[in-house]
Amino acid sequence: MMDKLKSIKLDVTLAAVLSVVLGVLLVVWPETVITVLARVIAIILMGSGIVALIPRLLDEIKSVTSIIVSLLITLIGLWMFLSPQAVASIIPIAIGVLLVVHGVQDLALAFEGRRTKAHNWWSIPLMAILNIVLGILCICNAFGLVKLGMILIGIMLIYDGISDMFIVHKVNKASKEFVDSTILHEENIDDYV
Repeated sequence: MMDKLKSIKLDVTLAAVLSVVLGVLLVVWPETVITVLARVIAIILMGSGIVALIPRLLDEIKSVTSIIVSLLITLIGLWMFLSPQAVASIIPIAIGVLLVVHGVQDLALAFEGRRTKAHNWWSIPLMAILNIVLGILCICNAFGLVKLGMILIGIMLIYDGISDMFIVHKVNKASKEFVDSTILHEENIDDYV
């Protein structure tokens, strides 16, 4: 039982140290981490595309569809490798477009709310305009948002690692005190016997 507990504590401590290290990397160098991750994914894609493409080119009966798909995967991987920040910016841009579209739809509903004399109708266009502004912010500063997200994830990982180390320390201390008190208790019993 104690060996199992020691093993768990060691695993948690190692994971905690890795969390802190990764968190610090994300906070200090978010752009570099994003670029490295995008390039690793790009290399995997290019490798997959090339591995799929070579046999298709060597086949006696050529499958044009398979060749095109393999070539596209390779080219997407190459684009990701050459433009990692553009790839990382795709998600915030897509979310930004969605926010703008919803904001415009909400604005149209605001006019309907005014026409039908909805209670506090004036709050509807304010919310719609805020959606549009947030969407434009996502589109115009997409990579900045990805970078900010990496920094926040880094802070979360640092917290996770530090809290895990604190918990392991507390449990170790309590375990030692428990063992010490058990030994002391047993010695006291032996003194009376």
